[in-house]
Formats: sequence, C-alpha cells, structure tokens
Amino acid sequence: MGKFLGDQTKTLFKYESGLYAEPSGSGHWIGKVIENTPAEAENPIIIREQGTQDRSVSQIERGPPDYGGVVRYYPQDCKMLAFALGSCYDTGSPSPYSHEIREVNTDNGNYATSGTDAPFVSFTLEDSHFYSGGQNAIRTFKGCVVRSMVISSTMGEPVTCEINYLAQDVLFSSGAPTSVTAATTRPFLWNDCQIHLPSGTVLNYVTDWRFEINNNPEGHHYVNGSRVIQTPTMLNRDYTLTVTLHASSDKTKAIYDQYYRGGSEFNAMISMSASTGSRECFPVLSGCKIIDMGFPSPSEGVVDQVITIQPTNVSADVNELIMLYNAW
Repeated sequence: MGKFLGDQTKTLFKYESGLYAEPSGSGHWIGKVIENTPAEAENPIIIREQGTQDRSVSQIERGPPDYGGVVRYYPQDCKMLAFALGSCYDTGSPSPYSHEIREVNTDNGNYATSGTDAPFVSFTLEDSHFYSGGQNAIRTFKGCVVRSMVISSTMGEPVTCEINYLAQDVLFSSGAPTSVTAATTRPFLWNDCQIHLPSGTVLNYVTDWRFEINNNPEGHHYVNGSRVIQTPTMLNRDYTLTVTLHASSDKTKAIYDQYYRGGSEFNAMISMSASTGSRECFPVLSGCKIIDMGFPSPSEGVVDQVITIQPTNVSADVNELIMLYNAW
C-alpha cells in the first residue's frame, strides 16, 4: 500500500475513429501537463415519498452523470487547437509538414467517426495515478470534445494552454497505464509570440495576451435507455482575444480612435514561432472588432491598455516536424 504522488501521474489522449467515444490506437502526448482536474458529477436522484412515517430520505437512485474537466499544459505542438476548431488538413513532405486547421460547422461531417449525428471531432483522455505495487487508479474519459480552449502568454513565462473538455463517459481501471512517448522539444515561450493588430503590424509592447475559443457544447441525457449523454451538441461558437500592452504614441491613435471608437473592422494574427519554418503556428482572426478597451490615466508608472477583440472567424496554419495531426 502506498500513496499516489504527483510525480507518478500522467495525462494523455487517444484518437477516436470509427465510432464516437471509441478510442483507437496508442497514447499520444498532449504537452507538458501541469495538471488535469476532472469534474465528475453522478447527480444522484433523491426520493422522498408519502406513507413511510419517516422524515428521512427514502431512496437514492443513480442519476444522469456529467463528466468533463480541465487540462492545463505548456504546449509543444498545436494538436489540441485542431480539436478545438474541428478540422485539420495534413500536407507537406518531407518535414517540415504543414497543418491547415479550420473551423467546423454543424453541417460538416467528422472524417474520423461515422453516425447520423455527424459528431464533432472527439478524443479520449486517460488520467492515471501509478503506484509500483500495481494498484493503480486510471480514469478513461471517452468521447471528449473541447468545450473551450484558452491559449495565453505573459512576459517571461511559457505559453499556457487550458482545455475545458466535456466527456460522454468515464471508465475506471487499476491495471497498467497506457504508455506514451514524451516530446523532447521545449514548450513555446513568451518570446516566441507576437500579436499583429491589424495583420502585418506588430504590437511591440504587449505584456500578456489571452485567446479563447468557446464551442458551447451541450450534453443531453435523452430518454434512450442510457444514463450517459449521447453525442454532444455544439452550439454557437465564440472567440475572444484580450491583449494588455503598454500604451505608445505610435499605436494608440489607431487602436483607440480608428478601431475602438471608430469601429473599423480588421484582421489580426497571433504568431507563435519556436523555430522558423519548422515549429510555428499562426492563428488568423478575421472580421475583428474591438468591443472593449481599458485606457486609464494613472499618476505614475507606464500606462496600460487592455483591449478586448472579438473576431467572427478563426483559422490557423501550422508548420511542424510532426507528420500527422489527424488520426491517420
């Protein structure tokens, strides 16, 4: 008997192919995972009834379970961005390879899984606690979709990703965890990043930025003979880019007067380049408007601007030494 310790935990993902919530193949590295925080709610049904002459609960039944969680990690590649947007086209040979990541709407099918529900691209997440005595604790979350994804960066720190996932079901095992090969590349760092606003114009004094994709999925517990949700329904998609920067004389007029007060539409781009041509990602945000802007006037120190940008559409192009972002 022994305690489970953090250094013996592991979080990995598996592709799903053929059918939704059916994992296929080996384990894959997510990135340098900081933590995985599963959220499991069994939602028991509490029953009280007449005729028992008892003030206490009379029966507790199994209710409709809801599963999901949040994974935080330092990214070494951009595979999870493809799960968040829904579509990826792999091309290029030999290395470096290219990956064209695009949005998927409700009328688009999933190349990897079949079914009348046309499920959004999904994955299986394995969360394991290892102990050398063989009594492990492994939770396998099947049918995961990206509820939301946040990519952020702050001066002097690694880029951080946060995946909020919705799962159909979870299975428990005490057997052996799935093996996975750890990536040896360094994570993306703050100095790999640039914010272009508009595209082609670099903001030189950015202190931090935060880009969020929200797919707003719903998991319905239908009257179909099963406790778990069916295929998640992806509702309207939202994007937000929040940029904090030191205000400067050469950029403030356009940002404040033209784009915020004037309401001009523009395209923006996030550049993440760990190695030019071989490990870089370029999310392009089109149809952007600045919807909020903080521009205080302090009595001392550098003046900060906090810009909130909402685009209408997003795509991303990745150059990478990894050949496939898709399952095959």
